Amino acid sequence: MKHLCIILKRSLQLLIVFPLLTGCWSSRDIEKLDLLIGVGVDTAQEENINSSSYETASPLTVTYQMAKIKSNQNQNSKNQEEKPYTNVEQTGASIIETARDVILLRKNTVNGQHQRLIIISKEVAENRSIKEILDFFIREPEARMSMLVMITEGLAKDILGHMETDDIPSMHIYDISENFDKSNELLERKSLAKINALMEAQSSFILQNVVQTDGELKLSGAAVIKGSTLKLIGILKEEEIKGINWITAPTNGAIVKVAKEGSDKPIIYEQEILKSKITPTLKNGQLSFQVKVKSEGRIIEVAAHTEDYAKEKTRRKIEGQIAEEVKKEIQTSLERIQKDFQVDAIGFHDYVRIKHPKFWKEHQSDWDSIFSQAPIDYEVQVTITDFGLGIQN
Repeated sequence: MKHLCIILKRSLQLLIVFPLLTGCWSSRDIEKLDLLIGVGVDTAQEENINSSSYETASPLTVTYQMAKIKSNQNQNSKNQEEKPYTNVEQTGASIIETARDVILLRKNTVNGQHQRLIIISKEVAENRSIKEILDFFIREPEARMSMLVMITEGLAKDILGHMETDDIPSMHIYDISENFDKSNELLERKSLAKINALMEAQSSFILQNVVQTDGELKLSGAAVIKGSTLKLIGILKEEEIKGINWITAPTNGAIVKVAKEGSDKPIIYEQEILKSKITPTLKNGQLSFQVKVKSEGRIIEVAAHTEDYAKEKTRRKIEGQIAEEVKKEIQTSLERIQKDFQVDAIGFHDYVRIKHPKFWKEHQSDWDSIFSQAPIDYEVQVTITDFGLGIQN
């Protein structure tokens, strides 16, 4: 009897375990997959248009970047000069059309669950709604909503084809973007999920720009996307991104260079803590904003004589110089966004929506026009917490 109970107990355990062993029933050998890492979208060049059906459709040339998968047996024998990725270009009237054409060229199954990046050329973004380009990826079940979206002023296919052979361009760019918390010349990363929310709200926004310079890939500047059309209307320079990051405070990574009075030798301030506050004020139907920026940091590098730098009077003078430099950067960015482009690509509308919901509801449809005329005052407070070793009071 006891023996029978043991057998029944073990049989029950097996019945529980067996279904769990079928968890990989639909798995595929990784060597039989093409892992899609990045996608580049360009306007089709004449040499790529081989069908009259494209004439009225403004065809696109889409570059699909896939990682090369090697079996363990082939790893040691692979050519050291061989690139670790394959780029496949297809031309069509839509993204889905080009994606289906890739299937006709590849023996492996294309898997999009590892995609990290979409790069859209400036020309495409100027002439097509960015929503039209991203719609396929938003709807595709395999696509990752965490993938990043960027713009390039040249051709996206050139960006995806330009890199050392030991790295994949899409991954390289994705990894560089992780440094945004160390430099205020980079934008906070914009994922497909974030962009989808902004597009649904018809909000203006900015996207990181990627360029080729001195034989390298570099994140430099940003593209301004207008909310009402979702088209690109201009490019911001690196220095113009700085002012935006002072206002929105997504990162503590910033340095500011000033010079000691009467000298051209630099004093470098490294920021450690940044806080900002945007306050909308509504008075007699007129909207205005107050921006307060508080920065704390240390003097990280000094090229001039440093004997009296830690004295209270000198410290305050340097703090004032740094604050004035930050104000200039903020002013430069605001003039470009508010006066040149006349769109709220920074997100001031969120503060109005929360604090003055009635006003926002009434003026949501013409918000960019109101924002471009609203006075914005800004106050900058800088505190030097440390002058570094070797500087005495």
